[in-house]
Amino acid sequence: MTLFYKVNRSGKAKVLSPEERTLIQDNLPQKYRLVADLLYWSAGRISEVLAIRVRNLVPETGMVILERGTTKMKKSREVYLPPKLMDSLVLRARGLRLQPNDFLFFNQSPTQSRNGITMPLSSAAFDKELRKVCEWNGLSGVSSHSYRRTQLTELYRDGWTLREIQQISGHRSLASLQEYLDVDRDKVVGKYRKRMGAA
Repeated sequence: MTLFYKVNRSGKAKVLSPEERTLIQDNLPQKYRLVADLLYWSAGRISEVLAIRVRNLVPETGMVILERGTTKMKKSREVYLPPKLMDSLVLRARGLRLQPNDFLFFNQSPTQSRNGITMPLSSAAFDKELRKVCEWNGLSGVSSHSYRRTQLTELYRDGWTLREIQQISGHRSLASLQEYLDVDRDKVVGKYRKRMGAA
């Protein structure tokens, strides 16, 4: 499998194996684990996930709405989440007594706010926790974007078409989507050689 590594925050974020993703999840504090789960299952960008407010959770449909003003393409996206993750998010909101306009993840205590509204967790705070876990476990090239690349690559490997994956990712073009996918070069070459042998 071709692995991409980020060097000094440039290059492509690494696509995580299931074992690597589990290792990271098992070592992240609970709040950051939920953020990572959301990054993976929504195939979202860190800015989109950290902008989720309580009002964006729709438990009855198992969906979270990424609002138009928070997405790169400035279009709202409806993302379906596993029931267990949705239950954890709802439990977090209820347990912290968050209001509909409150951000689901925040840096400070919910009692500390600006104009009565909690401020969102910063991407730097999440990156710091992720980097700490990865360094401790000898993983390099991992960033918050690894979750997005991992989900989209897994869909591609599972046989989803680019058009179908585009519906999940929210990419404007198929060309930009293809840049995200981690394609096993050796496998592609092998398939092509097999085709030439059949000619």
